[in-house]
Amino acid sequence: MNTYRIGVLLLAALGFLVFGLWFLIDPIGPLAMIGIEVSGPAAATEFRAFYGGLLAGLGLLTVAAAARPAWRVPGLWLVLAANAGIAAGRLLGVAIDGVWVPFFTWALLWELGFAALAAAGLAGTNPRVR
Repeated sequence: MNTYRIGVLLLAALGFLVFGLWFLIDPIGPLAMIGIEVSGPAAATEFRAFYGGLLAGLGLLTVAAAARPAWRVPGLWLVLAANAGIAAGRLLGVAIDGVWVPFFTWALLWELGFAALAAAGLAGTNPRVR
């Protein structure tokens, strides 16, 4: 089970880091690819901070969790909460705004997939064990 947990954490970390670094380097580019128009230096800074900085930070924390046995279960909770939360927000947005673009399909597969992988890694853990 430890190998599985480490694998899930490292794969999730890779995803967080790749997208985080992409937004840090070119915050407008990934948004334009899915049809979101953003302009101006303030918008670029905000997307760098929120998407880039947050995702890169999550990626680094997830790598640290994979490297430390005591952090693996909390790290899986982080992966589960982050991905399930993003998926829930995306689905709520689709329901409220009534819009669907092809990117949402791939994003939800990623988000729900990693939530499921993390949940499987948490199966059998005792929440009272610290």
